[in-house]
Amino acid sequence: MTFPALDRIEALARNLDGWQRELGARMAELEQSSAQGVSDSGLVTVVAAADGKILSTDINARAMRFDSYTLAEEITAAANRAQEAAAARVREIVGEVMGNAPAAERRTDDGYGYGDGRY
Repeated sequence: MTFPALDRIEALARNLDGWQRELGARMAELEQSSAQGVSDSGLVTVVAAADGKILSTDINARAMRFDSYTLAEEITAAANRAQEAAAARVREIVGEVMGNAPAAERRTDDGYGYGDGRY
Protein backbone atom coordinates (compact mmCIF):
# COMPACT_ATOMS: atom_id res chain seq x y z
CA MET A 1 0.00 0.00 0.00
CA THR A 2 1.39 3.40 -0.94
CA PHE A 3 0.72 6.64 0.84
CA PRO A 4 0.58 9.70 -1.48
CA ALA A 5 1.26 12.08 1.40
CA LEU A 6 4.47 10.21 2.19
CA ASP A 7 5.58 10.57 -1.44
CA ARG A 8 5.03 14.33 -1.23
CA ILE A 9 7.02 14.56 2.02
CA GLU A 10 9.89 12.62 0.46
CA ALA A 11 9.87 14.89 -2.60
CA LEU A 12 9.89 17.93 -0.35
CA ALA A 13 12.86 16.60 1.63
CA ARG A 14 14.82 15.90 -1.57
CA ASN A 15 14.28 19.38 -2.92
CA LEU A 16 14.51 21.38 0.29
CA ASP A 17 18.24 22.22 0.07
CA GLY A 18 18.01 23.63 -3.45
CA TRP A 19 14.87 25.54 -2.62
CA GLN A 20 16.49 26.97 0.51
CA ARG A 21 19.53 28.15 -1.50
CA GLU A 22 17.26 29.79 -4.06
CA LEU A 23 15.29 31.49 -1.30
CA GLY A 24 18.51 32.81 0.27
CA ALA A 25 19.69 34.23 -3.05
CA ARG A 26 16.35 35.87 -3.72
CA MET A 27 16.22 37.31 -0.20
CA ALA A 28 19.64 38.90 -0.79
CA GLU A 29 18.24 40.34 -4.02
CA LEU A 30 15.28 41.73 -2.09
CA GLU A 31 17.52 43.37 0.51
CA GLN A 32 19.26 45.30 -2.26
CA SER A 33 16.10 46.26 -4.14
CA SER A 34 14.13 49.48 -3.92
CA ALA A 35 11.11 51.02 -5.58
CA GLN A 36 10.17 54.52 -6.59
CA GLY A 37 6.93 56.42 -6.18
CA VAL A 38 6.04 59.71 -7.85
CA SER A 39 3.34 62.18 -6.83
CA ASP A 40 0.48 63.19 -9.14
CA SER A 41 2.24 66.40 -10.12
CA GLY A 42 5.50 64.56 -10.79
CA LEU A 43 7.32 67.04 -8.57
CA VAL A 44 7.90 64.71 -5.61
CA THR A 45 9.74 61.39 -5.87
CA VAL A 46 10.26 58.95 -3.02
CA VAL A 47 12.37 55.78 -2.99
CA ALA A 48 11.52 52.96 -0.55
CA ALA A 49 13.44 49.81 0.36
CA ALA A 50 11.87 46.36 0.16
CA ASP A 51 10.99 46.56 3.87
CA GLY A 52 9.10 49.83 3.29
CA LYS A 53 11.74 52.10 4.81
CA ILE A 54 11.95 55.45 3.00
CA LEU A 55 15.44 55.77 1.52
CA SER A 56 15.19 59.15 -0.15
CA THR A 57 12.84 61.95 -1.04
CA ASP A 58 13.33 64.39 -3.90
CA ILE A 59 11.24 67.56 -4.01
CA ASN A 60 11.48 69.61 -7.17
CA ALA A 61 11.93 73.34 -6.52
CA ARG A 62 8.64 74.04 -8.33
CA ALA A 63 6.81 72.04 -5.64
CA MET A 64 7.74 74.76 -3.15
CA ARG A 65 5.01 76.88 -4.75
CA PHE A 66 2.41 74.55 -3.23
CA ASP A 67 0.81 75.43 0.07
CA SER A 68 1.94 73.22 2.97
CA TYR A 69 -1.21 71.06 2.83
CA THR A 70 -0.79 70.27 -0.89
CA LEU A 71 2.94 69.63 -0.50
CA ALA A 72 2.22 67.22 2.36
CA GLU A 73 -0.32 65.39 0.16
CA GLU A 74 2.24 65.15 -2.66
CA ILE A 75 4.88 63.72 -0.33
CA THR A 76 2.43 61.27 1.22
CA ALA A 77 1.19 60.07 -2.17
CA ALA A 78 4.71 59.54 -3.47
CA ALA A 79 5.74 57.69 -0.30
CA ASN A 80 2.67 55.45 -0.40
CA ARG A 81 3.31 54.60 -4.05
CA ALA A 82 6.96 53.79 -3.36
CA GLN A 83 6.03 51.52 -0.46
CA GLU A 84 3.28 49.82 -2.49
CA ALA A 85 5.71 49.22 -5.35
CA ALA A 86 8.30 47.80 -2.94
CA ALA A 87 5.70 45.49 -1.39
CA ALA A 88 4.61 44.35 -4.85
CA ARG A 89 8.21 43.47 -5.68
CA VAL A 90 8.48 41.44 -2.47
CA ARG A 91 5.27 39.58 -3.31
CA GLU A 92 6.54 38.93 -6.84
CA ILE A 93 9.86 37.47 -5.71
CA VAL A 94 8.34 35.41 -2.89
CA GLY A 95 5.68 34.17 -5.30
CA GLU A 96 8.35 33.09 -7.78
CA VAL A 97 10.25 31.22 -5.07
CA MET A 98 7.13 29.64 -3.61
CA GLY A 99 5.96 28.69 -7.08
CA ASN A 100 9.13 26.62 -7.41
CA ALA A 101 8.67 24.99 -4.02
CA PRO A 102 7.97 21.24 -4.05
CA ALA A 103 4.69 21.76 -2.19
CA ALA A 104 3.48 23.86 -5.12
CA GLU A 105 3.69 20.76 -7.33
CA ARG A 106 0.92 19.08 -5.39
CA ARG A 107 -1.58 16.98 -7.23
CA THR A 108 -5.22 17.96 -6.96
CA ASP A 109 -6.16 14.34 -6.27
CA ASP A 110 -5.12 13.20 -2.80
CA GLY A 111 -4.73 9.56 -3.92
CA TYR A 112 -7.89 8.50 -2.14
CA GLY A 113 -10.33 9.86 -4.69
CA TYR A 114 -10.87 13.22 -3.01
CA GLY A 115 -9.59 15.96 -5.28
CA ASP A 116 -10.78 19.08 -3.50
CA GLY A 117 -10.57 18.07 0.15
CA ARG A 118 -14.34 17.62 0.56
CA TYR A 119 -16.02 14.33 1.38
